Amino acid sequence: MKVIKESPDKKRSYIFFGFSILVSIVLILFAIRPTVTTIARINKEIKEKERVNSLLENKINTLNELDKQYVPNKESFEDLEMIFPAGENFSLLLANMELVTTRNGHKLSSISFDGYKGKDYNIITKALKPYTMTFSARGKEENILNFLQELEDLPMYPVIETFSYSTETAEDGTNAFTISLRIYHVDNVNFYK
Repeated sequence: MKVIKESPDKKRSYIFFGFSILVSIVLILFAIRPTVTTIARINKEIKEKERVNSLLENKINTLNELDKQYVPNKESFEDLEMIFPAGENFSLLLANMELVTTRNGHKLSSISFDGYKGKDYNIITKALKPYTMTFSARGKEENILNFLQELEDLPMYPVIETFSYSTETAEDGTNAFTISLRIYHVDNVNFYK
């Protein structure tokens, strides 16, 4: 029997071919695959950034439209801070309260402010927060309805929550009463800035 021997060139050719396949597999696993993965990740990030860019453009367009609507009405909004004060500065309301009370022939006894604890109020707003103002006064019975009407017409739009009235008339012909108002303020002190 005769054994056919392969030539050394052919062996080298097989070894080179095997080595080439091994190098190709290593390149695919360690070079090309991470590159493809990175390209896919970059494409995903580009799509996300395009989506965010689109959202930002929509917000900018909305702000521009709001600015166009605001400019003609700017003067109307200048007094908004006095009507709905930032923080708990109710100076305009207090000044008006004294005028309305005196104009209706009543004498203010006390005023207090507190956080709103009403159960019947469940409206949620982003900027305005309810607050409670309670005050006591004395005055003639016939002036009370007009006084209540003037309270509701104040620029801060107070809402009369409770009204307590004493039936005992003092020597000077006045009666004591207590009123609780729901008023609003802006909780964020930097809201108007």
